[in-house]
Amino acid sequence: MRAPTRLTLAIGGVAAIVVAGLATGAVMLERLVDPPSPTATVTADDGSQVVLDWADYPADASQDPASVLAAPRAEEVEAVGDAELVALAAAVEPVVPELEWSLVPTGNADDVLPTGGGNGYGGPTLHRVYNSPTNLGDGLAADADWSAMAAALGAELADLGYGPIVWDHEREPYDYETEADRDEQVVAQFGSLDPDAMWMWAGMAERDSMWVWVSIWDVRRDTAPEGAWTETDSGVSLFIGGTVISQDDERAYETGVAPFEGIMLPASTHSD
Repeated sequence: MRAPTRLTLAIGGVAAIVVAGLATGAVMLERLVDPPSPTATVTADDGSQVVLDWADYPADASQDPASVLAAPRAEEVEAVGDAELVALAAAVEPVVPELEWSLVPTGNADDVLPTGGGNGYGGPTLHRVYNSPTNLGDGLAADADWSAMAAALGAELADLGYGPIVWDHEREPYDYETEADRDEQVVAQFGSLDPDAMWMWAGMAERDSMWVWVSIWDVRRDTAPEGAWTETDSGVSLFIGGTVISQDDERAYETGVAPFEGIMLPASTHSD
């Protein structure tokens, strides 16, 4: 048998390089699709170095665990939310007694659901998502005092431990916006820069990992866009949501987040 020629050796070498390149590309693609989770090195009480893998973090990149622990547990949050919806409607009733209130369900079998994803670092999370029914007040009078409604809701929210309502039309420009850009968006959404002329107000109040969404609208106003979709021609809607954990997961959650306390959360590496 003849010894292989230089050409044969060269071709074989190119083939090996191509195969190696394909293998390397596959690894790179795998890392793009499923990147490694970030890690953090901390010093234990005995002076040893411990590597923490953020895939083991039982919270997620968007929530402060202390806020979640301060919120109601998954087993009780529906009762809490229902009571708060009733209290908020009662608070605004003296200002707008004409409203007829009804609960509109979310459409899900349960109001507390799994997050549908992980912790943002390739691991699971113990967080659950709560979405209340919408408490819808129908039949807002054309001359209703929106500022008085907002004040009544704000006072009740404060009694319930929430912060002030942050109205969308009062927001600061985003980092990528100028004030003119922000004003253009406000007009596009609400029809005017004058709150008294707007066809809708929308805003949110927060307490720990819970929040309340408030909307007030009247499509009979001249600033309402043609074909605007709302539940009713005019009204008020109240909706409560939040991130919670189960009572059964509380101990595991506290134990799981403890090693990561005081460490700056890295940016999410996974989309789940």
